[in-house]
Amino acid sequence: MPRLLLLSLALPLLPALAADPLQITLAGDSTVAQHPTDKTQAGWGVALPHFLRPSVQVTNLAKGGASTRSFRTAGYWEKVLATRPDYIFIQFGHNDQPGKGPDRETDPATTYRTELRRFIDEARAIGATPILVTSVARRTFEKNGSLTDTLKPYAEATLAVGKEKAVPVVDLHRTSYLLFSQRGEKFCQLYAPDPKDKTHFSHEGAHIMARLVAEGLNTAVPALAPHLQLLPIPPPNLPFDLTLHTVSKGYDGKTCWVHPRAGAIPGPTPTVVMTAQKLLLTGSDVFYELNDTRTSDLGKTWTPLTPHPDTLGRRTEPDGTIVAACDFTPKWHAASGKLLGVGHTVLYQNDKVVPDRPRSTSYSTYDPATRQWTPWTTLQMPADQPDFFNSGAGCSQRFDLENGDILLPIYCKAKAAPYYSVTVLRCRFDGTTLTYLEHGPPLTLESGRGVYEPSLTRFKDTYYLTLRNDTAAYLATSTDGLNYTPIKPWRFDDGTELGSYNTQAHWVTHHSSLWLAYTRRGAHNDHVVRHRAPLFIAQVDPKTLSLIKKTETILVPERGARLGNFAVTEVSENETWVTVAEWMQTHAPHIIIPPENAFGADNSIYTARLHWKPIP
Repeated sequence: MPRLLLLSLALPLLPALAADPLQITLAGDSTVAQHPTDKTQAGWGVALPHFLRPSVQVTNLAKGGASTRSFRTAGYWEKVLATRPDYIFIQFGHNDQPGKGPDRETDPATTYRTELRRFIDEARAIGATPILVTSVARRTFEKNGSLTDTLKPYAEATLAVGKEKAVPVVDLHRTSYLLFSQRGEKFCQLYAPDPKDKTHFSHEGAHIMARLVAEGLNTAVPALAPHLQLLPIPPPNLPFDLTLHTVSKGYDGKTCWVHPRAGAIPGPTPTVVMTAQKLLLTGSDVFYELNDTRTSDLGKTWTPLTPHPDTLGRRTEPDGTIVAACDFTPKWHAASGKLLGVGHTVLYQNDKVVPDRPRSTSYSTYDPATRQWTPWTTLQMPADQPDFFNSGAGCSQRFDLENGDILLPIYCKAKAAPYYSVTVLRCRFDGTTLTYLEHGPPLTLESGRGVYEPSLTRFKDTYYLTLRNDTAAYLATSTDGLNYTPIKPWRFDDGTELGSYNTQAHWVTHHSSLWLAYTRRGAHNDHVVRHRAPLFIAQVDPKTLSLIKKTETILVPERGARLGNFAVTEVSENETWVTVAEWMQTHAPHIIIPPENAFGADNSIYTARLHWKPIP
């Protein structure tokens, strides 16, 4: 399949822009307006500048309670025209509805359209470009949980007038309705200044609505695209250039791709083999056979995703229990000259994960000549260790020693034990069989489900281990790879908490610096499960064991779907990839993110590519 270039996160220089700021004036109601006397409330116009470059100046003349009719009769429209802006954004409808009184009400089939046409003609008469924005949806739900849509006639009228008058339209009604209906009534209270308010917005709600407007502008008004700032500006002087590429996209709403993880086979041009598997969207962690795709031209082209049911597929035990290999990560093993993929097993009965299940580390090797994998098998662990009843290396990042031994971090627990612990195994791999040799003391935490999904690296003779916990992310260090310091929570270098929790993190290791890839809260991402998007990266300070806050940048932007299950691939000395897919499940009440959704998530499989700059 062809590679699709999504965007460059390095943000190349824009064409020279006019010396004078671009002027935008907003005309609308309280869902757009400023609310200086109510600090709990804001319209989306207040947050819109967050998504615009400094080349844009916004004047917000929207007024609470205004309709298309009263905005004119009260003299507000005259003030809009007096600013003589380059663009006028126009959003009404809420106060045009029946029940608002004769001074405000309009009919969406007649008078509402007439008022919009007048706005358009008069804006054009002063040389301004009018932009219509459909009425942002209300958050009023029926008892059965469905979202009402009383503003639909006004949104449809706005779209019709836009088409008639050849005016760009940002369909905020559509995207906000999709978001609210997907998230449900309880969650939508986060976007309200008061839980009983179904129309107005808190500052967080205003921010999300402004984002939807800005993303709509990006496609509806191409002339404004150079003036938009949809992502934070990356910090200066990063040691890498960053580009984001799409390997595949699209899904059917029933299953989605998850766990895309890749290994690089060395050569003049490395061959990269990526595995991924389908997830049943109506289940919880219900995975099918592993598939693979490969590229021999550094991602210019990819082969179709190909299933391997005979070697990497599910197996049925005599009692009907299904066993699958999952959370699988390929990596080149230099000593054996083999691409070795390691994950763990999962057991299902009736498409549900078996509780208190035995688990093993699974592994398989890849033959580049035949493009086939060996049948997955499991690592044999000491039978006298009850803590290994449920043990596996799923989602973990291993480190291969110079002598060929493998330091493999796993998480494990005894039968019926409440907490997982983490330990690092030393294993040997002869090209065919992975053999346990020894393991280090366990790292424990009696909180949530304990610690799990560990990842390991080595940087300048020190080993670094990062661990997942339900409420925070932790790390520990070692001088020998087996014995670790007590775990400590991840923090930024200013002392604040990282905010990463209940998800994995992985290392990006370069000979000159150490980095961590992670997700976290606090990025206007409450609508994402466990705040698992966007995907960030920041440099690690080895002395303080903290993340250098000023180096944080986004690897993969969020589009409403989580990005928490990812992996890191060392493609070459000069290039590192981070691979991830949009996981198309979200919070209750509507678990499945439908193909049509507010932010355009489509189960894309991404490669975020770090191109390391030469060191002066």
